[in-house]
Amino acid sequence: MAIITKRNNSYRIKVSCGYDCSGKQVTQSMTWTPPAGMKPKQIEKELSRQAILFEEACMSGLVTSAVKFQTFSEQWDNEYAKPRYKKVTYDKTSHVLKRLNKEIGHLRLDKITTRSVQMLIGKFMKGDERNGYKPMSAKTVKNYISCMSSILDYAVRMGLISDNPCKRANLPSVKATEKDCYSLDEAQLFIDKLVEKAPLVYQCYFLLAIYGGFRRAELCGLTWDNIDFDNHIISVRKTLNYICGKGLALDTPKTKKSERSLKLPTELFTHLRRLQTFYKDEEARLLDAWTGNNEFIFKTATGEPLSPQAPLSWLRKFCKREGLRYVNVHSFRHLNASLLISNGVDVKTVQACLGHAQASTTMNIYAHSFMEAQAKASQAVADLFRFTTAKTKNNE
Repeated sequence: MAIITKRNNSYRIKVSCGYDCSGKQVTQSMTWTPPAGMKPKQIEKELSRQAILFEEACMSGLVTSAVKFQTFSEQWDNEYAKPRYKKVTYDKTSHVLKRLNKEIGHLRLDKITTRSVQMLIGKFMKGDERNGYKPMSAKTVKNYISCMSSILDYAVRMGLISDNPCKRANLPSVKATEKDCYSLDEAQLFIDKLVEKAPLVYQCYFLLAIYGGFRRAELCGLTWDNIDFDNHIISVRKTLNYICGKGLALDTPKTKKSERSLKLPTELFTHLRRLQTFYKDEEARLLDAWTGNNEFIFKTATGEPLSPQAPLSWLRKFCKREGLRYVNVHSFRHLNASLLISNGVDVKTVQACLGHAQASTTMNIYAHSFMEAQAKASQAVADLFRFTTAKTKNNE
């Protein structure tokens, strides 16, 4: 119900619009001044009409929120992000929030417009040398605005604002790039060099990366109870990630579909048996210097769990020393997917092997590989038939 207060020659109409994130009541008000010459009965009637219209506008979403973005982002962080996000995702989001709060934390939620968002996108793309910020890639900008949009969506659901201005902003387009991975010959050469010259722990790590298409965090999170030596099956049930400032953290896989079991070649399990024996010998040799957790498959020289960053730096040095073309660790996952597709494996099976949540994700990432496979399949059909195009009399 609107509260009307007479103030000299005007009237203040005040409406309650709920409560803000701290529990304080939010009100909105307007001032109405009767036109000159209006009679008391006319004023009373028009004032009642203005009050009803203003109250309806407030109830339909015309809410002025005095809550600042940083204040509300902290509420969103505690109530929404922290309970839902994986540890590594939450860590990345925390870094995004720091930058967002620095740029727009002082703005009231109701003062953030689509133009504000567009200007922020331009600033991210351009960079801010004075404050030590480099220009962002289109993909990074989209990640930042996605985080901002999630916060403002939450504000809409909480009734603090009526609209999310991020929805109408023009985001930079992300160029699709060819997934860089080894050719079949390059992969064979890498495997030959790996088995010949690499430490046993990295032999097993990269062979599993190639044959299983596992993510870095999935490989580092593997424990011996995930290995079925009898049936030659490896199951992904957890991940090991590095959290800045906190160290290694065990978590569940990226999505529910990422929890999967793959049957792999027998030779891989022979290598894993050798690695298991190697660790036992090292533990006996190092005694108290062996300080790690024995359940993890991939360990450092002292038995500690292997960080997801460690294989990356090792691979760079190994490729340089052996004269191999350097590709990042994730490229072996792309190699695995490309080999599956080129050998006619259907998209749902590739999705299951890679642990993608949606088949559309698999199709989008490996569209080029699927197109090549489809072209080969079409050509295989064409090769079964021979026909010539004869000219008809009308065409001569």
